[in-house]
Amino acid sequence: MAYMRIAKVLLALRALSGGGVALSGKSVFDYGFGSGTFYRHCPKDARLSGVEMDAENIRDVLAMLEARGQKADLQKIEIENWSIHPLLQRSYDVFLCSHVLEHLADPVDFLQRVRSCVEPGGVFLGLVPVNEWVANPHHVQVPDRAKIEGWLNTAGYELLLYEENDPFTYYAMPLYAVDSGWKHAAARALSLGLGVPASLLGWRAWFTLGRVFSALSGARPAQAVFLCRPFSVPAK
Repeated sequence: MAYMRIAKVLLALRALSGGGVALSGKSVFDYGFGSGTFYRHCPKDARLSGVEMDAENIRDVLAMLEARGQKADLQKIEIENWSIHPLLQRSYDVFLCSHVLEHLADPVDFLQRVRSCVEPGGVFLGLVPVNEWVANPHHVQVPDRAKIEGWLNTAGYELLLYEENDPFTYYAMPLYAVDSGWKHAAARALSLGLGVPASLLGWRAWFTLGRVFSALSGARPAQAVFLCRPFSVPAK
């Protein structure tokens, strides 16, 4: 129910719907799947794969998926050897990369490496923070549309869909830029307070409400989502 998890998933689902991408029967790879929130929204016949750094977290997510009747190939990744990971030697219908690119010194290198991980006719689904007016010490990049389009063009991708949305945490950015203290505690409380209604309403109603909130408050979108595919991969 944490908003910082569910908001990413809802925006990803919105982009997939807008791009006409259905997950049923598809192979889905999540690079850095966290608590497995995106997997919870995948149909049971989707073929799930993904990588994370924490072995205990992987066991927890596998147990959660098994209890839901879903199977997945989830494996540990070591960042220093990420490019030779066995799961990245395969290709997928949907390659999800949520809030990863802003942490990379060279996003283009990453995007070029994973181009071969996208099946013909498949898509790369990316999410990044935008409109950051408070510096986040964990972010190497400060993405905006022009920068994202530059990365994709250099790496050899065709942009299919781009949207900025989710204004709800715009004014709370100072709380999310720290890892301890009262601000961190307040961020967790806010995340839970927003996560419950977002989960209950679903992405259609939640982001419609977001447009109203933005118009009334002046808050700018805090996330961008984009769908793309490699130029060299022909659509089916």
